[in-house]
Amino acid sequence: MTIQAHRPRGRRPGRTDTRAAIQAAALTLFSEMGYEKVSLRAIARAADVDPALIHHYFENKADLFARSVLDIPLDAERIVADILAGPVEGIGERTIHAFLSAWDQPGAGDRFTAMLRAAVTVPNARRPLSEFMTREILVKVAEALGHPNARLRAQLAVSMLLGLALSRDILELPSLVKARNPVLVKVLGRALQTQLVDPW
Repeated sequence: MTIQAHRPRGRRPGRTDTRAAIQAAALTLFSEMGYEKVSLRAIARAADVDPALIHHYFENKADLFARSVLDIPLDAERIVADILAGPVEGIGERTIHAFLSAWDQPGAGDRFTAMLRAAVTVPNARRPLSEFMTREILVKVAEALGHPNARLRAQLAVSMLLGLALSRDILELPSLVKARNPVLVKVLGRALQTQLVDPW
């Protein structure tokens, strides 16, 4: 499934829902260009709105991405804070718990899976989900722990999280499909602890 939306052309009629226009433009640009290369100003131009209106409806770029592309409320700053709260030896488990909690929101799993399928099957598809997870969550966790190689650590963690999603929800490996979240949190938490926290 390819995530698509038509870019608005010309000036919007006065009664067009501004929030919906912003979300439609964001969906198109994130899908075409990925997460990192898209600016809020570019989205405002595509939606034909004043850039200030984006901040009226959305907290920031991460919030707009979550609500337009993932179609769920997802506070990236809160997720980072929750992962970092508590003992450092629990960061890996809290990371996988946060990911699974977001995945399990109503409708979110289907959207995540569609984006993942597009990323691995559609030629030249952009990968906004992995860029979002890296930049807005996992790099910030690794940076907060003082790692100079924070981006590498974050991308290793993303590869593990998306590998779980691919194996469980697309390949449907039977044991993974049956595995309960507490088991996944405990086992994969150890691996994520190595990627995000431990010295190497």
